[in-house]
Amino acid sequence: MELSDAHLNVFDRTVLKLHPDKRKAYLEQVDYLIGRLKQKIDEDTAFGIKKFRLAGSLPKGTVLRPRDGQGVDADSAAYLDIGDATSFDLETLHYQSRRLLVAIYPQKRPEDFTVQPRTLGIHFHDSGLDVDLVPVVPIDATCDYGWQPSSQGEPPLKTSIPKQLAFIRSRKERDPRYRQLIRLLKRWRNFHELDFLRSYTIELLLAHLQDTHGPAERLEVGLLRFFLWVAQTRLTQPVSFPENGSITVYPNDPVVVLDPVNAENNVARRITLLEREEIVRQATEAWETLTTARRNGYKGETLELWKEVFGRSFVVEE
Repeated sequence: MELSDAHLNVFDRTVLKLHPDKRKAYLEQVDYLIGRLKQKIDEDTAFGIKKFRLAGSLPKGTVLRPRDGQGVDADSAAYLDIGDATSFDLETLHYQSRRLLVAIYPQKRPEDFTVQPRTLGIHFHDSGLDVDLVPVVPIDATCDYGWQPSSQGEPPLKTSIPKQLAFIRSRKERDPRYRQLIRLLKRWRNFHELDFLRSYTIELLLAHLQDTHGPAERLEVGLLRFFLWVAQTRLTQPVSFPENGSITVYPNDPVVVLDPVNAENNVARRITLLEREEIVRQATEAWETLTTARRNGYKGETLELWKEVFGRSFVVEE
């Protein structure tokens, strides 16, 4: 049997989507941290901060509800007041930021502060919120574009958080189901442990399908369209956007999905050949399973098939 949007909305609303009140509370907690951190950095270190910008799934409205002992992640770009991205010292920034965070939250344990390759994170036990500070060197006074230093010795990456958010917002405005489809596919990715398939890559692949085929008429159709496209193209077809302008040469990577705000940035460049094949395999199985579910005349059997794709928490009734 086919599942209507009303069916899938139950799963999204009761299992996937972060409750609006919780989202507001998380946003307020991040704002408070940023305010305290900015004040401390201005007082205690030579690294000045021009501004902070919230990034990632929390402001986009595509963040998943925490489950299985996992919390909510929030990314905040810290625009540093330094002149040259090539002189950027990640180790120094991490050391200074960690010292200042400890000063702001002296009651927190050392393990609550984590250093990732490009970010410094802080964990809040009460709310389950994890905040990652992402350093960015602004290119101009507006901070619309900035350089994001690499942790692997590569040249700094040009990016624009406000333009990325505007891109996602434009696709959401064209398709009211866009964010729901993102949450559903993030749940599929997490359930099948496809951690190498980044959320931003999912967002862009869905945007590409919207640009080329229009908004999906139903959520079920949108999911089947995504899985079938991945299965048929095997992710060997380069993806770009009208915002990129005319592209004549694409990177020679296993998967190519260009950032709409910087055509020189392939957001899927770290996906290996083996990882690409695993994504294709899982997408093919998902398409076959959901197609079988549509043809099944029994509700119970249909739901069992959907649970093979999205996990045992999949429900269509409250």
